[in-house]
Amino acid sequence: MKKIIIASLLLSLLSIGCTHDPIEISPPDTRLNWFNDAKFGMFIHWGVYSGMAGKYVGPSLYGTEYTEASPYLCGWGGEWTLSRAGIPRESYKQQADKFTASAFEGNEIASLAQETGMKYIIITIKHHEGFLLYPSEVQSDWCTTMSGANGRDLIMELFTAAKSKGLKVGFYFSQNLDWMQEGSLGEIPQLYGGKYDIEANRSYIDHTCKVISEMMDRYGEILDVFWWDIPKINTSQEFTDKMYNTLVQHKNYSRKILQNDRLSTLANGDFETPEGVIVQIPKRPYELCIAMDSSWGYSDYVDSKKTRLELLHEIINTVSKGGNLLLNISPKGDGSLHPDALKMLNEIGDYIRTNGESIYGSEHSGFIYGQDFGRVTRKGNSLYLHYYVGDKIELYGVNSPILCAKTLNGRDIKYEAIPNGYRFMGVEKGEVVKVTFNSIMIDEGFPISSKMKETDLYAMSALAEGGLMMSGFESGPVNYNSWINLWPDLGWLLKVEDPAKYDIYVTISNGGPGELEMRIEGDDNAYIYFQYPTTRGYDDYQEMKVGSMYIKSGKQEIIFKRVGGSPLNFASMRLVRVDN
Repeated sequence: MKKIIIASLLLSLLSIGCTHDPIEISPPDTRLNWFNDAKFGMFIHWGVYSGMAGKYVGPSLYGTEYTEASPYLCGWGGEWTLSRAGIPRESYKQQADKFTASAFEGNEIASLAQETGMKYIIITIKHHEGFLLYPSEVQSDWCTTMSGANGRDLIMELFTAAKSKGLKVGFYFSQNLDWMQEGSLGEIPQLYGGKYDIEANRSYIDHTCKVISEMMDRYGEILDVFWWDIPKINTSQEFTDKMYNTLVQHKNYSRKILQNDRLSTLANGDFETPEGVIVQIPKRPYELCIAMDSSWGYSDYVDSKKTRLELLHEIINTVSKGGNLLLNISPKGDGSLHPDALKMLNEIGDYIRTNGESIYGSEHSGFIYGQDFGRVTRKGNSLYLHYYVGDKIELYGVNSPILCAKTLNGRDIKYEAIPNGYRFMGVEKGEVVKVTFNSIMIDEGFPISSKMKETDLYAMSALAEGGLMMSGFESGPVNYNSWINLWPDLGWLLKVEDPAKYDIYVTISNGGPGELEMRIEGDDNAYIYFQYPTTRGYDDYQEMKVGSMYIKSGKQEIIFKRVGGSPLNFASMRLVRVDN
């Protein structure tokens, strides 16, 4: 699981000026056309860990004997249960009986993906536990043959059904890390966190290449995506070349098969795969993968689940930045889905079916900063305003003449010009407004004039380093969302009419005291340091005055950053003009 941090240089570049033409993400060739148009796919994490459902009873390599009275319970990352609980290999093999796939029907999963609006499916043919979801001859002792699934080819069952519905297919393959295989790269639980030597690694890579060849024998002619993982533990050109050449020199390989960027640290692939963090200004096609809750693999003990609006925001936000969203589902060991997951997917599907015009085939919106009402997607000279938070639609950053504004069901929408943008009236939450222009020039910046005594800046309209993690969609302050401070920076671009001094207030919640700072990018004299007190938990938002700041005229980027102490949730900032 990798974490991408956007460099502070990006914020500096953005603060210099945000008037620009559309941001273009050019694929290297037409092979990626379907991928760039698809926008939405299904990820499936499924394996022996799914049958365990987040619970383990038995011996641990780490010195604990888990019992029914005191079992190991996995609240997050159920697919990592073997490693986290320290399960010996022989004990883990016994868990394969719980992986029955008895309720699995490839056609049902493919239909679910289609009804949810997904255009492709990626399934874990082998995760880090090493178990193969088909009857392997190369690895006959650790595949569906030696499990409750009784030798079924679960991959072909799913792929055949998906292809019949016009969906693209691919599999996730953990090539570098395999906890059950001798010689695997990386830290191995069976070695108490130790690593194998280079010669053992070579033997493992040879074995892995045999598995790659076998998979291509079985599925290569219908495969669309080969999804590698855990690149950082492979820095070897030798190992990289062996696996890459095994794939591309196979008789069933064709150039239509896309590869992601996770083969090793030395391979770029055809598209990028950030995880949990959005790419604000992508240079090439990318796909963001997220889970529906705190575990990729099924667990009965997940710590948290995302709401429908949180997941919709993740989808629309990613699409607005020109990317694809790969949404994970977690089947149980029998292949069925939790009713809550099915309900969530059905609700997402309703939204996608109604508003698909605004999603499929769209491009980067051109906006780097956010909008308070939701997110903006784009096709050519049409902007699609997705309204799902706040109490109004005010679009900032576009002053081009509007040709027409309609909801996607054809209802005309009234609008009026406001400083550096437009206000749209009579729109219901959940609706999407299509606004068409002759041409579009983005000129971002929230206007602040001498007529405005107070200005409110919300998390939704910020540029968030690493991405905006949402909570409180329905229950946050004035029905705005908040931002969970997993990454440090929030930035708003202001268009200040005249210089003035402002008192600065922030509305935050936290689990303990900490320190934050406010600054104007590029102005060393505009700086505030503040030690925030403890609130009564993360649901208790309190407004606090953090200090005063003189803000110059012109385009100015104001930055919020937590610099120490307890993480916090950020809801809004209030600037109050001080009249001298």
